[in-house]
Amino acid sequence: MIRTFIAFDIDEHTRAECMELTYIGKSIYHKEINWVEPQNFHFTYLFLGDIVPSDKRFVESLISELANNLPVLHLTSGELKWNPPYKPQCLWIEYKFNKDTDSSPASTFISSRKKFIYDLKQELTYLELDKRDFKFHLTLGRVKSKVYKSLNLIKWNLNEEIIKKEITLSRITLYQSILYPQGPVYKVLASFPLE
Repeated sequence: MIRTFIAFDIDEHTRAECMELTYIGKSIYHKEINWVEPQNFHFTYLFLGDIVPSDKRFVESLISELANNLPVLHLTSGELKWNPPYKPQCLWIEYKFNKDTDSSPASTFISSRKKFIYDLKQELTYLELDKRDFKFHLTLGRVKSKVYKSLNLIKWNLNEEIIKKEITLSRITLYQSILYPQGPVYKVLASFPLE
């Protein structure tokens, strides 16, 4: 089995900004958080979990079709947030838009994701996919399970950390996640530019 997920890659300016934020975070939360390595920053589109190796080609063809129907997306004004807000499991940058009134390309990503999940499940019925509302987010760190309930959230005033630089999502990638004791390593299996 291959442990996989689909994500949008980020540019080097965004990566540098995320590195700066994790540097601040590490000085505040020394041992409470497992910080994402700079080379692993990405916008998760969908975590697939374990797939049969022979199904990889089918998944790639679906992603290629998806990429042909998604516009390049520009996101602005990200907000550094704990998720969930109380007893958080991770710290991420979230980019919001109103899914009910927004006719921007961001809403296209939401509707395309629902169709993608449906098409995927028609063929790969064994997958257990996350059907919660999609959020444009970039994870910086994951709270360690032992401090999950006792993390002091007010050490870092997140309201001061608003990410104002524009981020452009222009490529979607199928990754393999290889787990090691020192942390995951992500290997590119296939990558496609957005239209």
